[in-house]
Amino acid sequence: MRKLFVALSLLLMCLGIRAEESSADLLGLSTARSFVSDAQKQTQISTPQKSNPAAPGQDPTVSANAPAPTSTTQSDNEQDQSLEEFMNGQAQNSSTATSNNTAANPAPTTTTMPPANSWVPADDNEALANAGAFRSITQDAFPLNPEQINTLRNMLDQTQRAQAAAPYKAPPAPTSTSLNIDLAPGAVPPVVRLSKGFVSSLVFIDSTGAPWPIDSFDLGDPTAFNISWDKKGNTLMVQARQDYSYGNLAVNLKNLNTPVMLTLVPGQRVVDYRVDMRVPGQGPQATVAIGDDLPAPADNQLLNVLNGIAPMNGRRLKTENDFAQVWMVGNELYLRSDYVLLSPAWVAKMSSADGMNAYKLQPSPLVLLMRHGQIVSVKIEGLS
Repeated sequence: MRKLFVALSLLLMCLGIRAEESSADLLGLSTARSFVSDAQKQTQISTPQKSNPAAPGQDPTVSANAPAPTSTTQSDNEQDQSLEEFMNGQAQNSSTATSNNTAANPAPTTTTMPPANSWVPADDNEALANAGAFRSITQDAFPLNPEQINTLRNMLDQTQRAQAAAPYKAPPAPTSTSLNIDLAPGAVPPVVRLSKGFVSSLVFIDSTGAPWPIDSFDLGDPTAFNISWDKKGNTLMVQARQDYSYGNLAVNLKNLNTPVMLTLVPGQRVVDYRVDMRVPGQGPQATVAIGDDLPAPADNQLLNVLNGIAPMNGRRLKTENDFAQVWMVGNELYLRSDYVLLSPAWVAKMSSADGMNAYKLQPSPLVLLMRHGQIVSVKIEGLS
């Protein structure tokens, strides 16, 4: 019987190995029984049995070879027990193979990544030291929080705006004027209003309105102002480089022995975009005048009329067309027109560089003008 158990154990081990290699094929119950029967036969052949004495009236040959009933029953029980153990072993091997296959091919969904920070401090001191080191590094790398950074950026933006902006919030108001230049000793030089970032043009003309060419110029503070000139015309382009740096300018005109002196004042709320510098006398390009010469000194009322400003204490008169503008001041007429006055004769005249003319004349209900080569009449109403 011991050999039988040894054989069964070997058989179970072999079957277990086969189940681990391939879990799809399992041996049936009939196959197991055949293996157990063959093992019992081999055990009976190899083990000699004791012969029992024949009973009276019994064939001695049969009694000698017949196995004992108890031994047969015991063998059947052992065989059934072996079969039960065999089946249990098969089930265990099947479950083992299934678990091995599952472990060999794990499902992707059950895979978990290890935690990003798996470091665990050994004690409180180590944890405090780590926290202090982290605060120190972050303080060195990022000393300011986002709110402080935004505050600094706003302050920088306001500072840059204040540095680039003019001393006043609104841009300077532009204007175009005409100035009478007084070359007499002790006369106050005219003032040109400038502003940083704005160019002002200075146009020099004679008493007839003809351009007076520039010969040269000299600037008091070249670092505070920038002047451009084409070296042949009668116009200077002046620009202030600073807001509160004053200076003066000396301009030499052709065939004029006295320089024209000007005062440059930047940082003003009103900027002279264009200034017509009317110099007394006739320049090299003077036109032939009709009528008497200008009286000396020049009439400031006439200059205001030339600039489109109503004369002081003047009354506007109506005309039948828009060829001229007429004012009545006392017993004199002031007329402003783009055209040349032919009749009546004028007492004083001023012209600008853009062709505008201003006349002072005696009262008359009708004036004649030269318009594009044609003579036109202008009736004046409201003289009486």
